[in-house]
Amino acid sequence: NKSTDYDAYLRMDGQGVYLDCRDEELGRILKAFQGEETEIPVEYVTKNPVQTEIPEELPAGIQNHDMWKEYTGRCIGCGRCNFVCPTCTCFTMQDIFYKDNDRTGERRRVWASCQVDGYTDIAGNISFRQDQGQRMRFKVLHKVYDYKKRFGYHLCVGCGRCEDACPEYIYYLACIQKLGRAAKEGQDNE
Repeated sequence: NKSTDYDAYLRMDGQGVYLDCRDEELGRILKAFQGEETEIPVEYVTKNPVQTEIPEELPAGIQNHDMWKEYTGRCIGCGRCNFVCPTCTCFTMQDIFYKDNDRTGERRRVWASCQVDGYTDIAGNISFRQDQGQRMRFKVLHKVYDYKKRFGYHLCVGCGRCEDACPEYIYYLACIQKLGRAAKEGQDNE
């Protein structure tokens, strides 16, 4: 995550705002705001300020833990968390019928969300995950447990976009921490 090929570098601290501008056009615009010149080293991000430990082993029955019930009442199922996630790839199929000939059309693959009501509906009016708690459980366990078990690394990249986009202030990091506590409780009970 280090580069010398950037247009501008900005850092703010208690002393002021530091700017290293390498783009000529941007430099001309910023010339009016120029203050005292000083040499500043570029500080690259080496770790996130907030960190959590993802549990490696989960106890049997974690999918039935009471922690998931909290999300049944909190999550409104808008799917914004999935739509901003760089690792979510859920899709559904949509049939488009043409107006000029109603016997023709096409089937399109469209982006969807496992958090939205109706995503897991199948023929016979059957739905696999009927409430938001079940959907949250699926998403979290898929990103931090199932994917790692299958491919060797976690699917979640820790960017926090889901937390920023959630209108109900559901924090994915807090959910992971609850999962860790539940895993520890499960190990203590064994």
